[in-house]
Amino acid sequence: MSEFRLDRILDEDEVAQLNDLLVSKLRNDYPNFEGWLKKAQEEILEGTRIAIGIWKEKLIASSIVKLTASRTAELKSFFVDSDFRDQGYGNQLFEETEMQCRKAGVVRVITDTYAENTSSVEFFISKGFLVSGREDLYGNGKYSYILSKTLAPEYFGDPYDWEELGEWYLRTRLNATNIENHPVVNNRKFDRHMRIIIGAYPLEALVEIKDQKVDMDDVEILHKKCTESDYHLAVFVAREFTHRATDYAHQHGVIIFDSKDIARTLGKDPVTFREGPIIGMVVAVKPKYLREILKRKLPVYYVKGGPTGKFLDKGHIIIFYTMAPEKNVTTIGKVDSVELGSPSAVWELISNNTVFTEKEFFRFASIKERILAIKLSDIWQISPIEEEELDKIIPSKDRNGSYIDAKTRDIILSRKRVAMIP
Repeated sequence: MSEFRLDRILDEDEVAQLNDLLVSKLRNDYPNFEGWLKKAQEEILEGTRIAIGIWKEKLIASSIVKLTASRTAELKSFFVDSDFRDQGYGNQLFEETEMQCRKAGVVRVITDTYAENTSSVEFFISKGFLVSGREDLYGNGKYSYILSKTLAPEYFGDPYDWEELGEWYLRTRLNATNIENHPVVNNRKFDRHMRIIIGAYPLEALVEIKDQKVDMDDVEILHKKCTESDYHLAVFVAREFTHRATDYAHQHGVIIFDSKDIARTLGKDPVTFREGPIIGMVVAVKPKYLREILKRKLPVYYVKGGPTGKFLDKGHIIIFYTMAPEKNVTTIGKVDSVELGSPSAVWELISNNTVFTEKEFFRFASIKERILAIKLSDIWQISPIEEEELDKIIPSKDRNGSYIDAKTRDIILSRKRVAMIP
């Protein structure tokens, strides 16, 4: 597969490109398709629908998703231009579409496709969809299969925040609800008070979550403080437990989970930062937005969805990876502060110091519960690090929202500065 760009469709001109891709191909297949698409485009611009696109000089594939209050997503107009089929673009498009649905909190995706379109039916079944019905949905005498897929849980918090990861795991595994952060029991602070409903009966759990190997003493303290209070359950989540800790937990009814338990739910091992403390982050940015950042006077805010990046601190650096077609690093920023909050709260803070217009910001933030705004006090450009060289420094999988260590920072900062931003 040659160079292409896969991303959310957000800009007005990108939304307009849906006409060129879809209308001539689909207007004869679906009644009033042009009217439906016009409404869908309006909803994309309003942020009530999301759309994903693939570009190779022009838009060659797209999917459009409508989110519902029941945390179900309706997947419509999943389409790859006929000149680019059987080249892997459909797989890439679906993976990104499903990821965006997960980020929006979706638990089930439904779609439909004409029963006679066997390649489309087989594609969705290969992606885990099940046929749940067969109807003449469009009143044109052509039957469609209705397909649905239940999404497995996925963690979208900061991957290095073990406390948040542990809470997510307990919500997912035990359907636990967080009642209070850092409750104090008999003059000792713990990590969470969570409630677990079994049948109709609520059980109060005292929870410890530790990003380390835990010995018996910590488990014993949790157990004793739990029995001295009104809590019903003692629950401990840790990277690893010693044999002594495991034996004590089993003998005294302490519920323990380790990184192997979390890995089974995540589908992968929890991340560890092995090369040293966090010292910065790599973020991916469209060329258009990087140019806008470079035009603005400092300070300026870089905005990203979700909490990853909240461990950045004053003096850390941001490495801007410019997405396709450039696919290089030319720009570095210095962090002044970080703000994590609701879209409305963050917009109030950054509205005068960001490249987004208000409409663009809330379109981007429409599916986000939290937005991270990184205030940059300095920005400078360096001699470009192109793709081949960059592969040896920052692997492609780590170029969008990954923390870096001092070793990577020092390699990047050793590059010659070619321009400072005023």
